[in-house]
Amino acid sequence: MFLIRQAGPSDFSGLFQLARLLDSYNLPADRGYIRQLLRDSEASFAGKLPKAKAKYLFVLEGKTVPGTLVGCSLIIGKHGTPGRPHLWLGLEKIRKQSRTLGIRRSHQVLRLGYTVNGPTEVGGLVVLPGYRKHPEVCGLQISYVRFLYMGIHPDRFERKILVEYRGAMGAGNKSPFWEAVGRVFTGLPYQKADRLSVTNKEFILNLFPREPIYCALLPESVQEAIGAIHPAARRAAGLLRGIGFRALAQIEPFDGGPYYSADRRRVRLIRQMRRLKAAVIASPGRAKQSPAFLVGTDAGGFFRAVRIRAQVDRGRCFVSREALRLLKLKVGEKVYVCPLSR
Repeated sequence: MFLIRQAGPSDFSGLFQLARLLDSYNLPADRGYIRQLLRDSEASFAGKLPKAKAKYLFVLEGKTVPGTLVGCSLIIGKHGTPGRPHLWLGLEKIRKQSRTLGIRRSHQVLRLGYTVNGPTEVGGLVVLPGYRKHPEVCGLQISYVRFLYMGIHPDRFERKILVEYRGAMGAGNKSPFWEAVGRVFTGLPYQKADRLSVTNKEFILNLFPREPIYCALLPESVQEAIGAIHPAARRAAGLLRGIGFRALAQIEPFDGGPYYSADRRRVRLIRQMRRLKAAVIASPGRAKQSPAFLVGTDAGGFFRAVRIRAQVDRGRCFVSREALRLLKLKVGEKVYVCPLSR
């Protein structure tokens, strides 16, 4: 049984190692950024940061050595604020017609869009390679725990939830989309532009054209990369599609990866979450035949959760004593429970 919990300052070393595997916009392999993220996360869980600044970082502890991190995931309370807008390239159709020739043409174009009143975003999902096909579905646990937490504290999050997936990469780990579009307008290499965008979006707003970009003018290989998901992210995308996320007609301006979105109130895990009382299962052997649940608590002001096979009956959730120990709960205390399936 793995323990999922909120991250703290002591997790820096393990989290930095995970960030080096992903090195993404919201989890870059930057020591200063990771330290600040851990401080922000601690303050967010404590309710000390407003939605526009809140970031909630979850970590998955290994079973053999407590404190060893094998995975993490993140919620950004609000992605898109007056100081840091949320950007996208919208996929649109423009229709042209020639009366003289009797010809009609439909063209797909990209158009820059932005908002300073953005959605909640989920991201930062990474699991150590040795645990990605673990029997206890580590990736599913650390991904879905974010929605259990949103169900517990719905007032902390926006109605719309966004997820950005990494786009296709070509030779030399270069983004074909950025090379053909972003680099043309900014003059910057992908890695430098992506890192700069963590704290500064001005150069995109002012250097990208506001006029439509005709996709037909791009190389065929680049057109194929528009909205394509990187192979390493396809499994994660499948998990979120399974609980209600759908692709938007928008792509990320850097690598052309797709944006997916869902209404928080319609996400299956959140809709199915229940508040119950913790109880000890009478026959631990019978639990092996029971459905899997994600069981969480923020008792004592510290969030913890476990994936466990449990029995739910008459307002109670029957779990093993080991689960109660990991959750630091006593019999009769409240727990939040949602069914956990692929």
